[in-house]
Amino acid sequence: MRQVVTIEGELTIQTAAERKAALLSLLESADEVEVRLSEITELDTAGLQVLLLLKREAAQLGKTVHLTSPSQAVSDVLEIAHLSSDLEPAR
Repeated sequence: MRQVVTIEGELTIQTAAERKAALLSLLESADEVEVRLSEITELDTAGLQVLLLLKREAAQLGKTVHLTSPSQAVSDVLEIAHLSSDLEPAR
């Protein structure tokens, strides 16, 4: 089963734990998860860790996570962290 979720607002230290739990729960119930990043207004290293963890957990479970439609805030952080190609979000 495929699930689609859009993250809205901040993905920062203030929201990372809550978002992490929700995303991992979604991963438990689906074989494929699309995470739309277009509505993220701010991303910090805690939020980046959540996205990396989600990708890693999916790989370990034999599932797929697609990060799509990155906002400018997401693109900027991925570029600074030299992770643009590692996370490969689709526009």
